[in-house]
Amino acid sequence: TILSLSACKKTTVVNQTVDQAYSAIYTVQPGDWVQGQDGAQTYYYVNLDIPELDDIINTHGGVEVYISFDGGANYEALPEVFDGVAYGSLHTTGTVTVDLREAYGASLTSPISSDLTVKVVLIDATPLDN
Repeated sequence: TILSLSACKKTTVVNQTVDQAYSAIYTVQPGDWVQGQDGAQTYYYVNLDIPELDDIINTHGGVEVYISFDGGANYEALPEVFDGVAYGSLHTTGTVTVDLREAYGASLTSPISSDLTVKVVLIDATPLDN
């Protein structure tokens, strides 16, 4: 019995990378929206400062953005069209921008008038060698 147990060997893997996902929730209030102009179209946007969104995640990972109109009880993935407003997102290192545009190409006359809950999920990843 001693000989058979001593034949078992524990193997440890060195330099194993574990990729992870992180999330944060933001509340965008009606006064946070900034008016923008894209040609003749007026739209609204808000920039979310996310220092954890580094160059590695921006280049090799992923960023997912969700919105909730009911304080986080339910979330919808962006892009999304709701009540004639197209909700979209754009990300770069350190920032996620959420924008509101009129869904059919006209200008928005104002941003939404209630709080919007935004969930941002950052997905860290190791690039493939290809």
